[in-house]
Formats: sequence, C-alpha cells, structure tokens
Amino acid sequence: MKTGIITGSGKGIGLSTVKLLLEKNYKIISLTRSENNNLNTIIRNNKKNFINFYIDLSNINETRKLAKYIFSKYKIDFLINNAGIRSRYSSEKLSDKIYKEVFDTNYFSPMALTNEYVKYIKKIKNKKNKMPSIVSLTSIVGPRGFNELSSYAASKGALEYGMRSLAIELAKYNVRINCVAPGFTKTSYFGNFKKEKNKLYNWTLDQIPMKRWGEPLEIANTIEFLISDKSSYITGNVIYVDGGWVSK
Repeated sequence: MKTGIITGSGKGIGLSTVKLLLEKNYKIISLTRSENNNLNTIIRNNKKNFINFYIDLSNINETRKLAKYIFSKYKIDFLINNAGIRSRYSSEKLSDKIYKEVFDTNYFSPMALTNEYVKYIKKIKNKKNKMPSIVSLTSIVGPRGFNELSSYAASKGALEYGMRSLAIELAKYNVRINCVAPGFTKTSYFGNFKKEKNKLYNWTLDQIPMKRWGEPLEIANTIEFLISDKSSYITGNVIYVDGGWVSK
C-alpha cells in the first residue's frame, strides 16, 4: 500500500482523485481548506486509509509546519499538489494583494510542500528501488494565454517551470516529478459557467478538438498513473489532459 499527500481534496479534481486512490487501496493524507459533506462521508467510511487536515495552504509557515509533522509521523511515497485558486481580473484591476494571494496558493505552497518532501526523502536516504513521485496540477492557461487570466497563468507557469527544473535536479535521488495540465473540466464551477456564460462556454467547445469538457475522473486517472510504478521512467514532463486544446 502506497501512502501519499494530496492537497485541495474537498472538491473537483482533488475529490475525484481521492475517491479513485482509495478504490485502488492507496492510503491518503488530505490537506484541504474547507469542510464539506463529501469529505465528511469519506472520513467516516475510510478511517484506516484516509487522514484529513484542515489548513489554509496560502499560509506558508503553517503549511511548512504541518508538512514537517506529517513527514515525521508517516512514510510518504507520493505528493500531489492539487490545491489552487482561479483569478480572473483585467490588468487594471490586478493588485499586489491579488498577486500575493494567487501565488501563495498556486506556487509558494506547492513548492514549500515539495521542498519539505525532498528534505524528508534525503533524510531517510531513499533506496534505489523506491521511487517517490511528485505530481503538480498546472494548467493549459500557462502555455496558451487567456483573456483576464494573467495572474493565474503566471502562477501556474511558475509552478510548471519550477517543477521541470526540480525534476532534473532530483533525478539522481530517484525522485520523479511531473505535472498534469488539465483543460476545461467539469468541476464545481461548470454548471454556473455553462448557464451564466453560455456564449463563452460554446466558444470553449469550438476550441476543443474533442468538443467536450473533461471529467474530473479523467484527470484523476492521469494523476494515478504518474504516482504508480507504471510511469517509472517518466520525469520532468507535463501531460496535457485537455481534449487536444494545446495541440490545436
């Protein structure tokens, strides 16, 4: 049984990933900000294989402190940096406060967790037959560019490029680091987006070669592949799960 950390597990892609991994007999340590009924149900039904911590990951000091506690208590085989926040503002409305909030959650938090995990791996003197895996959720927004998403794109781009470089640096320790970049996915905001921004929704369908939004489980399957031994020779890559958007 592999044990690992996943952030942002309360809804959307994070929640789907948690459900998939529990079905496949992984043990999960969840870091999430808000309590909800879906998560409470999982906690009740998976007391042995699911441990949850409520934390605001944008508080970097608290994030590091919790990470150190987890690594001192559990054997961790993988880290999934899934938590993130969207940010849609025109350039004249962007402020230092907005940039800080977005970068603290989307970039500094996953980098802090990753750095603490790497310290843990080096401390236990990772053996050659063990391959810790780190997967970070980025976005198609970084490489393509979208209207009013410059702060979000910048944070996800920084995360992607940081993880690529870390993958090269840490390969000698047998640590694999990859990113998953989802396209438009049916997460919690999908219903309101389709209803309230129907013209924009139809535009996205026109841009996607497969002519549909992705399901959270389709992203979760890719994440599970990257933390499994099936991807043992993959590191430093970004896998786009986007229905063909970036290729187009």
